[in-house]
Amino acid sequence: RGIGSISASSEPLYVIDGIPVQNGSIGTIDNGGSSTNVMASINPNDIASISVLKDAASTAIYGSRGANGVILITTKSGSSGKAKITLKTLTGFNSQAYNNILKPLNAAEYTELFLEGYVNLGDTPEEAQERFDATFQQLIDPSTGEPTDTNWLDAITRTGITQSYDLSASGGTENLKYFFSGAYYDQENYIIGSGFNRLSARSNIEFKATDYLTVSNNISVSNSTTNTFFDGGSFNNPFKNSLELSPLIPIYDEEGRFNGEHADYFPLGGANPVGSLSGDDLWENKQFRVIDNFAVSIKPVKNLTLRSQLNFDLLTLTESQYQNPRYGGGRNSGGIGYEANTSLRTFVGTQTADYNFNLGNNHNFNVLGGFEAQETVSESSSASGTQFPNQSLRTLNSASAEFAISGSKSEYTFVSAFSRANYNYDGKYFLSASLRRDGSSRFGADNRWGTFYSFGGSWVASNEAFLEDVSFLNLLKVRSSWGVTGNAAIGDFPSQGLYVYGQDYDGNPGGSPSQIANPDLTWESQQNFNVGVDFGLFSKISGTVEYFERTSSDLILNVPITLTSGFSSLTQNFGEMKNTGFEISMNADIISNDDFNWNVGFNTTFLKNEITELTDDFTDGAYRRQEGEDFQSFYLYSWAGVNQENGDPQWYTDASKTTITNDISEAERFLDDKSATPEFFGGFNTMVSYKDFSLSANFIYSYGNYIFDSRARGTLGDGRLTPRSTADFIYDNRWQPGSTDALVPQFVWGGRNGSNEANQTRWLYDGSYIRLRDLTVAYNFNEDITSLLGLNSMRLYARGTNILTFVKEDILYIDPEQGIDGSYTGQTPAVKTISIGLDIQL
Repeated sequence: RGIGSISASSEPLYVIDGIPVQNGSIGTIDNGGSSTNVMASINPNDIASISVLKDAASTAIYGSRGANGVILITTKSGSSGKAKITLKTLTGFNSQAYNNILKPLNAAEYTELFLEGYVNLGDTPEEAQERFDATFQQLIDPSTGEPTDTNWLDAITRTGITQSYDLSASGGTENLKYFFSGAYYDQENYIIGSGFNRLSARSNIEFKATDYLTVSNNISVSNSTTNTFFDGGSFNNPFKNSLELSPLIPIYDEEGRFNGEHADYFPLGGANPVGSLSGDDLWENKQFRVIDNFAVSIKPVKNLTLRSQLNFDLLTLTESQYQNPRYGGGRNSGGIGYEANTSLRTFVGTQTADYNFNLGNNHNFNVLGGFEAQETVSESSSASGTQFPNQSLRTLNSASAEFAISGSKSEYTFVSAFSRANYNYDGKYFLSASLRRDGSSRFGADNRWGTFYSFGGSWVASNEAFLEDVSFLNLLKVRSSWGVTGNAAIGDFPSQGLYVYGQDYDGNPGGSPSQIANPDLTWESQQNFNVGVDFGLFSKISGTVEYFERTSSDLILNVPITLTSGFSSLTQNFGEMKNTGFEISMNADIISNDDFNWNVGFNTTFLKNEITELTDDFTDGAYRRQEGEDFQSFYLYSWAGVNQENGDPQWYTDASKTTITNDISEAERFLDDKSATPEFFGGFNTMVSYKDFSLSANFIYSYGNYIFDSRARGTLGDGRLTPRSTADFIYDNRWQPGSTDALVPQFVWGGRNGSNEANQTRWLYDGSYIRLRDLTVAYNFNEDITSLLGLNSMRLYARGTNILTFVKEDILYIDPEQGIDGSYTGQTPAVKTISIGLDIQL
């Protein structure tokens, strides 16, 4: 339901089996660190259900951590009866999901563009050829007289292989129930040298000691390794380099080693993405995680349940990075090595009392009260060094220069008391209220506590006597809720004055201020309101229509202050933002009988975002944060296309779009009603089954949002960087004499720097798309076959993910499924997978 904060986290709260867990990045290495998304550590086959809570009535009880919604994950548990042993296997192949990705030039195209660019700069054809020969003559193969023709993109990609094996057992008696599982998952990514593997195990045991005492323990363990590479805007991004490296450069040098030491014709520091991904460089992350949930439930009297839960979440991350001394990012440093170890320990204790009672036959009550305490401690240490003797010696004790050691320890606590009351009368009228009081160490002493609450009600009109005779109406329910939640995901010490140490002055240790204190800093709060209607018709159609408002107040911002303070900004509460919209969903059973079933469904969200209050408007990269505007509004120079007579780049001088200039210094940036926020988004699905065969398809879509390619200036610029290569998009669409519909200005080496300005709508694209997210065809073997094989059930299926993508804008050359900010910085494209799986139950 939109962005709820400018600087605090917009991540939802993950709650696994009733306990909130840590989610987010704790990595320390530059270029974004390492993702520790909790879903990466969970075996998906262990999940029984996932629910998303968005409205005030359901999220307010989570208080300061429910502002961005709550994702409830319930893992599988045992059931009484005979043991069930299940084996699930899967094998698949992966590649790029969106095939319109930019392609590199071949040798002939690059040569033509190189010569053309210098002629357009003012050289004669002969002078341009002399430049070319001086740069690339040494690369001509003397045996053939021909240059190399390297496709760097093909060289760094492959068909990846995915394997998954899962074995589980469940069963039990009335008093003892169990679920055990073990799984191995391995994904060899379509980018060479990269991949992910995970070993995981789970044990979930519930013991009913007496009629009033139940004890349970649910523990999961996972160990994963990720081999990755520099992503985003990094100098060593292999996708970026595969476009910018000349195809005339061979992958290997004369000695059979990975090429890269001839800097005169090998730009980008001599980068060689094939060598980097083949083992000359290293970026490995090893993650170990244990989540244990121990619970005791007591029923001392009828209808009263007392429950105590203790949760322990241990997460350790080891990061290793190495850049070789011969080429790439480590070339000028004799190699660069980096090691980091981070641990995160979270303890959560939750005590609840849940009481149900009735008054008469129609008045039904449920009351819940509880107390929760959480402590999270993070520790990290890291070291780096340079000047390694050779590529085989990579441990830090082999480094001989620029040693750096760093360490940190941080902790925060939450203490909460909460309550909830539900009432319903005769299954027709429902009322609910919740109250939570949160205390957090992240705020100053005077603002450490926050109060969060909600009220909700609903009316099931279809249960009224006056609608009993309306045969086609199965359900008609009107509901509404209003409440206040908070957001405390702002770092551990935002309100305190901080010092940084590890410095020295005149040979003595010392420190210096790094953050100014603000004891008045308080919670971001969000008011949520929704009203909706749920309906069911003809025993075949069901749906929901809902309106929502989400107002974020006391937004935490870094507000500029006088420089005489010694600081440039102060973290303060000042700002307000509002998200409003409609959500519509519908599901229909078109055909339903013993042999044939057909179901269709869809959901869509219409969303509008607006900054309603801000200290001062400000520019944030490609965006303008301004009152009355969408938070994700792009603020750019407006591209007016190519002058088809002379190939000059053109921009509109101002928002009136009445005057055009070929000098960007005469133009101004302005808002043009283009935002990363979609007008609407959602999905639709269908499921068809005939006897033992089934087919399901799920689509996702987004409309009206824009995507900004923030790194296009370097990769797609019309001649700013030489002798780098570029993409086929530039070659195919560049202006040449006689052009009438060129999209790219005249190509000039080292010239027209203004046309390569990063913040312009030349690099802004309509991101509307439809994607076939999942297509599954399955066959359930009938009982005659399974009984012959001694099995309870057997299912064979084929599945494809991200296999088709349709876009609105033909020239959109990047994957349309980007992050919420709509900014593309060279991220790895989404993965398309085709897999075959077999599920067997003994």
